[in-house]
Amino acid sequence: MNPQERHPLFSAKLVLGLTVIALGLILMADSLRWYDAWHLLTWWPLVLAAFGLARLVQDGPLSLRGHVWLAFAAAGFIHQFGPWGLLERWWPAFLIWGGAIVTLRALFPQPKRSKRSKSQSQSPSPTPTDSCDPGTDVPQVKP
Repeated sequence: MNPQERHPLFSAKLVLGLTVIALGLILMADSLRWYDAWHLLTWWPLVLAAFGLARLVQDGPLSLRGHVWLAFAAAGFIHQFGPWGLLERWWPAFLIWGGAIVTLRALFPQPKRSKRSKSQSQSPSPTPTDSCDPGTDVPQVKP
């Protein structure tokens, strides 16, 4: 693997794995009656924010997916901790936020990221000339 192809340490997969581990630990603590863990689960928008930040780190500051995750996190925080009715009054702010990101992406196009195909990430299969089957007429390579 080339140094340019190194995967970033902070990624959506890392966030997902850590989220599953944390959820398991929280629910284990609750089932063992060590801690009333349901109070910690009110902070669920942090997970959405972490996914959004991971997408912004991976795809750049104008990542549409990253901003969508962050918008859901902000809506979750407002709904969870804000005064009642705040989300119902301020939902147009999310439309403005989305429009601003789409406009900035139109003004400053992001470079296309090439997706690696499975054939590039896996080692090539042996060709018929490299076969080790004794029934073939191809000369064998001795170890």
